[in-house]
Amino acid sequence: MADETNSPRAPSTGVTVADMQDYLAIDGDDGVLQELINYSEADAIGSIDSTIDIAVYRALPIFNQAVRTLVDFNYYNRGALSGQQIAYPKSYQYMLNKIRWKVGQTNG
Repeated sequence: MADETNSPRAPSTGVTVADMQDYLAIDGDDGVLQELINYSEADAIGSIDSTIDIAVYRALPIFNQAVRTLVDFNYYNRGALSGQQIAYPKSYQYMLNKIRWKVGQTNG
């Protein structure tokens, strides 16, 4: 059985505001969530390979989970990040490493 966290699926539009509202169990904050989603996608892609089309990343469930993880981290730590001991959650870094391996195999 294929590893669901790494196997590409049908093209995805990626993480949406509605997805994040469900994930965080919140209502509202649409604008804040969209900005955090945009930032999180850009951060992840910039940390891996910005020459690869975003559709390739969005087709990976683990990429979308990495985006959710970073949005969650930044949403609940807004204003408190200067006092944080870590810049990113360890799980986010772990997922980025798995994505690097996956897109490297797909495109390299």
